[in-house]
Amino acid sequence: MAGITPLAMLGMKQSEQVGWIDDVTRDEYTGFAFLVASVIILAVLSPPPEKSKASGVDTVSLRRIALPLVILPTALLMLLSLYKPLYLERYVLYGLVGLALLVGAVLDRALEQRRTLRLTAVAGACLATAMLVPDSVELRTPESRSDNVTALAAVLRDEAAPGDGVLYLSVKRRAWTLAYPPENTQLVDLAQAHTPVASHTLYGTELPPRQVRAHMLAASRILVVTEPPGSPGADTATDKWKEETLAAHFNKCRTMQVKGAQIVVYEASAEC
Repeated sequence: MAGITPLAMLGMKQSEQVGWIDDVTRDEYTGFAFLVASVIILAVLSPPPEKSKASGVDTVSLRRIALPLVILPTALLMLLSLYKPLYLERYVLYGLVGLALLVGAVLDRALEQRRTLRLTAVAGACLATAMLVPDSVELRTPESRSDNVTALAAVLRDEAAPGDGVLYLSVKRRAWTLAYPPENTQLVDLAQAHTPVASHTLYGTELPPRQVRAHMLAASRILVVTEPPGSPGADTATDKWKEETLAAHFNKCRTMQVKGAQIVVYEASAEC
């Protein structure tokens, strides 16, 4: 991650190095269920194992290799994520090799059948390829990213005034500005106790809730960096204290949206 040196990473526990991973979403569970159903259908349609001409022994079934390769890595990480979030799609991309093997086996079997079935198989393969091209191209563009830390840093730089405070909801959101540290914009991180490098963590460590509250009350203007609308709310005691203090002692002046995030300006004065 930007802003964290390899030396700092070495000082972290393995669990802390994946502390930035979020919970598995409902869409991810649904997508995995659809994938499992698809590979099971492909496995049924794939050719059965054949006997080796040399030894007369059955060859290893492709299904016995491909099905576990597709299903088990993702299923295991999703189950573990019920306890601690560990699942990320790119961690299990290698499992799609099993899907490719099954698709190839089914197409190979179809091509050996009568002409109509062969044409159907070829047409299906061409259609699947055509459907994948737009997504493949989009994944290689800046717009495919879930956030835009450069735009976020630009907003903070333009909005910052000497003495302004910056607050992150939650601590994970501090990662958005590691490439462009707040101190470069004259902002004071009101909740940070130690930087990521100093604490050997991904996001740095935060002060106790009462100290965070005291720093907030001493500020006249705070820029809050948080999730876009519709995202999960505060999930720690410190985050809840931040929200309660903002609601009780500050006025929300305006909100600026960037891709994957938002910056909300709060002022202690009665008028913005």
